[in-house]
Amino acid sequence: MLTKSIGEELLVKELTQGSQKAFQSIFTRYYPKVRGFVYGIVKSMQDAEDITQEIFSKVWVNRGMFADVKDFGAYLFILSRNTTFNFLESQQIRIERLSEKPFKEETDDSPDEDLIAKDLQLLIDMVVETMPPQRKLIYQLSREVGLSNPEIAENYN
Repeated sequence: MLTKSIGEELLVKELTQGSQKAFQSIFTRYYPKVRGFVYGIVKSMQDAEDITQEIFSKVWVNRGMFADVKDFGAYLFILSRNTTFNFLESQQIRIERLSEKPFKEETDDSPDEDLIAKDLQLLIDMVVETMPPQRKLIYQLSREVGLSNPEIAENYN
């Protein structure tokens, strides 16, 4: 992905010494390549831009550690890969938490909300008991068993 150029060693050395100009040169040189690589994994230009910004932030913050790096391009590729995979993993964790959230909210109800919910369920049960048999069956299959309307129509005509 990234190739070593003639002035790369000098730029990296200056970067490790805190040169903003060296960082700007490295950023200009590698940003399009890194963003393209990240985009190839995440398939979202906005996420690729954000991740690439994070990668270069890490380069600046940890610039001192590059003194021992022999191939900056290879190191940047590995940093890009790891940062992108960490992003994807965090997205997956967020998705899993979002899918769990409604279940959590049920357990966080206050005693008043629990009482209202029980009263409402009692009222619903009383209304269902007064329904004609066919309507009662359809309601129970839909709400209690979880069948969709087409499933109920197909199986219970």
